[in-house]
Amino acid sequence: MKRIPLLLSSVALLTLIATPAQAAALRPVLVQPYADLTEGVTVAPDGTIYVGLLTKGEIRKYDNTGTDSLLATLPIGEGKLNGLATDRRGNVYAALNSGQAATNGIWRITSYGEAKLYAALPIGFANGLAFGPDGALYVTDTTNSVVYRVDDGKAAVWAKSPLLVGSDGTGANGIAWRSGAFYVAVSDEAQIVRIPYGKGGKAGVPTVYVKDAKLAGADGVAFDVRGQLYVPSYTGNTLSIVRTGGGVEVLADKLDSPASLAFDGKALYFVNIGGNGAPSLMKTKVKLAGQPLLRG
Repeated sequence: MKRIPLLLSSVALLTLIATPAQAAALRPVLVQPYADLTEGVTVAPDGTIYVGLLTKGEIRKYDNTGTDSLLATLPIGEGKLNGLATDRRGNVYAALNSGQAATNGIWRITSYGEAKLYAALPIGFANGLAFGPDGALYVTDTTNSVVYRVDDGKAAVWAKSPLLVGSDGTGANGIAWRSGAFYVAVSDEAQIVRIPYGKGGKAGVPTVYVKDAKLAGADGVAFDVRGQLYVPSYTGNTLSIVRTGGGVEVLADKLDSPASLAFDGKALYFVNIGGNGAPSLMKTKVKLAGQPLLRG
């Protein structure tokens, strides 16, 4: 997610109003509204959905009965709660940008709500999370324009490249794994960067996988089983798909700063940050199931 103010600027609002509506192939429905801006979302192996509230530091639990409840509240400080991920045991991992050395980094929360700092990170803007084939957690940092490898409570820079830098300060954002590589959304550059997972687990040479104006403001990313990549845009208020041939198609528009997303079979969940006043968890049905995730 870009570090945007709680309300979109008047310029952004005018741009939104002036943009012609695009044909929408999907019609997302509201699952749960929230009173605070929403950012991260993840689906646990048992189907439980977890949502992060950006400025409150709350992680909300939405179960299969349709009940929304509080799982844990992290020490938000003056910062923000960003991306979420779940491991095979149902633990939730959260990127907390508290701005304070004692609490800034990746937190691990059990399914019972016990929260503990798992790995400290340098002050920056930890954002997207994805597990790799080695069981480690890979974390993007949007302002430092790097990807960290986090394992056994320790973090180290795994990948750094000019391709991950955002021209306006918002670089590496969402991250997803597929077929021997990580794919990273670079918000300001409207592009997805592919980083091969090389010999010994080292990062290979990053390359631009796709670049398209419709991907400006790209946030979270998620693959379906065919290798099509779903990408929300928090600036364009759209949900797009990158076809396997590289073409980009807008599937849904008129959203409210959509950010992270996660599959549960053929159900695709995403959160609207809510810059226009409607933070929420949304759901839409797609033709193909999501690619099964690697889980630590």
